[in-house]
Amino acid sequence: MLLKRKPKSSFAFYFQWILISLLLGGVEMQVKPLRTYYFTAGLAFKLQCNNIQTQNQNVSVTWSYNQDQKLENISGISVKHDALWFLPARPFHKGNYSCLSRQGKESWVTVFNITVDEASCPRMNRENTAQTTRELTCMLEHIFQVDPQAHVTWMKNCKPLNVTNSMVLPMNRSPDNEGLYTCFVNFTFEGQNYSAAQTTKIYIVPTDFVVTQPKVIFPQQEHLKVTLGKSYNLKCKALVGKNGKDETFLYWLRQIPGSSVELPNTSGPFFEEDYMLSTLHLSDITAKDINANFTCVIEHPAGNDFGTVTLIPDNEQYVWVIVGLIAISAGLIILSAVGFYLFKVDLVLAYRGLCSPITTHTDGKSYDAYISYLHGDELGLSSTMTFALQSLPAVLEELYGYKLFISGRDELPGEAVHDAVADRMNRSRRLIIVLTSRSFESRSATEPLLSHSDPSVTPIPSASRIWGTYEQRVGLYDALVKEGLKVILVQVEDGVDENSLPESLQYIRRTKGILKWRSDSDGANRKFWKHLRYQMPPAQRRKSKQMTELKDV
Repeated sequence: MLLKRKPKSSFAFYFQWILISLLLGGVEMQVKPLRTYYFTAGLAFKLQCNNIQTQNQNVSVTWSYNQDQKLENISGISVKHDALWFLPARPFHKGNYSCLSRQGKESWVTVFNITVDEASCPRMNRENTAQTTRELTCMLEHIFQVDPQAHVTWMKNCKPLNVTNSMVLPMNRSPDNEGLYTCFVNFTFEGQNYSAAQTTKIYIVPTDFVVTQPKVIFPQQEHLKVTLGKSYNLKCKALVGKNGKDETFLYWLRQIPGSSVELPNTSGPFFEEDYMLSTLHLSDITAKDINANFTCVIEHPAGNDFGTVTLIPDNEQYVWVIVGLIAISAGLIILSAVGFYLFKVDLVLAYRGLCSPITTHTDGKSYDAYISYLHGDELGLSSTMTFALQSLPAVLEELYGYKLFISGRDELPGEAVHDAVADRMNRSRRLIIVLTSRSFESRSATEPLLSHSDPSVTPIPSASRIWGTYEQRVGLYDALVKEGLKVILVQVEDGVDENSLPESLQYIRRTKGILKWRSDSDGANRKFWKHLRYQMPPAQRRKSKQMTELKDV
């Protein structure tokens, strides 16, 4: 149920989400204006996050209470299909609820300020004129969706009306109809009985009432010379005429390239006959305020208007101050960039660790990685097989919750090799190719089944090498041509001649490098696992709470 919005904001909330947007590098964060709602204790209400439809599987929604508190421990509150339900609203539900929505690289935050009143009659949330209203409809569609058999009763000024269970209340356009009309709905939701309500104000429009197109009188594209460190008051005056005050909003925005934030530190709006007044107090002007636009906005169903004040320095000496601040900022940015470059892997892994409870994949893939390596009976229990069948799953699967498809371990009996390889790779997010000194020998990749001394026998390819070659061809085709699979090269023993690798693998080696595993070096392996996890997709969950205590990972 949407109630009227007041143009006031919680600066702490906006600062929090702006900070998050800076930490999420590359993510476009939009902060929506604060919305204020008045609920009545004992009644059920629903908050929808930006009218997002739950059918859109590409959008994820996260709710929180008072900046960072989770909702699980608050009784009477439940998240259903990305919407927040109060079942029912209680006085202790008062506070700020934030909704963080993500879709690809875009994310936006909406903050709802909730007030819960203890009153016998719900507050007005709609209004209409007696002269134009023929009937009132109980606009609680979300309630009738969950319970089509919900029972409706009507009241006028908190007194029952003789209306049988009906969503529509007839009206006769009489001045006697002026008052507050409330529809109460008793419904069943998930086996529990609740009540919801909606109140409409019916009023008489004066005969001399004329809808006025709102207009900002001042400011009008003005420039204000300011001094750093001083405070200023920006005044706004707008014509509203005799328009309904409950439908008119006057507020300030601070606009910089790429973003617009509603400002909370305002006085007003005040009404002066047919005008609205609002004052924005700016304390301690900083260099960031120079050349920023402060816009006064007037909103009404009949139209909108705005006026802008741009702050400029009143003395040239401040230009040098600004240049100095820019230089310092540039230095900090460079230092931050250098620090990020040096500690990029650690920062990314730390971020994944903090956000792992909400990490999900929506790409339709079944496996995080396909493991391809040279294997077969002729190799015995080689270092390659030990690494692929023991070391990799012990760390990636058991400790970090990754799902791997390991060639030679996970095939189903009787499967066609080529079809199985192509299918599993198409359902994987990464291809890990394990290289050894025998992966690509300079001589022919064939082995005779009989003695080399028998000239009548033609060498045939080893089955394991045909399999390994086909695996790598499929994966490299997807990575280099279809661009649907990322390849990670791993070397598990010395003696690999990188110049003898196929051109496709040499290209990946030049652009992505090779991770080298050392079975006899704990220090080198700590770095190896760290960089391997960095190149893997984020894990959806952790299976062990002892991960951070393992010295070799």
